[in-house]
Amino acid sequence: MSAFGSRLRQLDLFLEEPPSPAEIGADQAALQARYDSIAAEWKLPPARVVLTARRATGGVITYGPPHVIRISSHMSREDRLQTLLHETTHAICFARWGVAEGHSPRFWSLAKKLGVARRTAPETERLRRVREANARYAYRCPGCAAEWTRRTPFGRARLCAACERAGRPAHLILVRRPRPLRRSPRKR
Repeated sequence: MSAFGSRLRQLDLFLEEPPSPAEIGADQAALQARYDSIAAEWKLPPARVVLTARRATGGVITYGPPHVIRISSHMSREDRLQTLLHETTHAICFARWGVAEGHSPRFWSLAKKLGVARRTAPETERLRRVREANARYAYRCPGCAAEWTRRTPFGRARLCAACERAGRPAHLILVRRPRPLRRSPRKR
């Protein structure tokens, strides 16, 4: 076991009961219909949309005939729809420019046309609390006062991306780190 493994707190990611199979089936059918209508408009190959309780948040697309889009069932309906639109944008980029397109400016331009409203992945409240509980390092931007927590430290100095985009770059400041382990005196 690693030196950090014993200090991580194991918390259940999902406190609430998962949605019922009937609810999941109805939502999955609605998302599938939405994908099918977009696929017809953009001349995309068929894909299978799956709501899964195994994902904590967000979604993923697996390319291949047919594409498979897996979306977390633990998110709100609006977050599920946003995730579907995001993954559908990946399918369009894959069909037009190949798998290496990723989250390029061209991807985000297309995502905006499809109605993707945000750039960050949706996160359940419980997952946010689990990440905070396991975070060991905290950084703050002196420019905008935003704060980030991480389990591992940044390897080098970082600029706040939001402040840099606004034309006023600011270096992140480390505000919390774990206490060093106390070593017991050596036995001679």
